[in-house]
Amino acid sequence: MGRVDYDEYINRLKKKSSRFHISWEGQFGKSPRSNRPRDAEEDIVLFLLDRKRWQKALADGSVEKIGPRRYRMR
Repeated sequence: MGRVDYDEYINRLKKKSSRFHISWEGQFGKSPRSNRPRDAEEDIVLFLLDRKRWQKALADGSVEKIGPRRYRMR
């Protein structure tokens, strides 16, 4: 695999992203993200799913705790 210039990569990504958002808004008239607030039940369910995924990552070793509030991905 060849070397990648990080700044050039980010600039290309920003251009693609802005083109996507402009075309999306042109077609549908609104942002691709929803601004709808989540209801309490949905918020709790998403929190629990995220916590379960985090605990699984710690258990299988894909994430390692290296200190208080410090983690390393493997």
